[in-house]
Amino acid sequence: MIQNYELADGGRITASSPEEFVRLLREGSWFDHDCTDEVFMNNFAGRYKELHGVTVSTDTPEHFMADLRKYGYIKP
Repeated sequence: MIQNYELADGGRITASSPEEFVRLLREGSWFDHDCTDEVFMNNFAGRYKELHGVTVSTDTPEHFMADLRKYGYIKP
């Protein structure tokens, strides 16, 4: 099922799966657009922890998205 997500930075992503969401978020990244999705999630989580003091799971795209939603970075 295709879903629209609003990002805290004002961006929007339309994705049909957590994997597609991560890929699209990576492709739009200023920092890590040219790495793997796994490396991107780890790097993003590191920056997010530095900025917001919370730990974002990076073991699966599903958990990554769930934590981003939990901490207010994405809204469906």
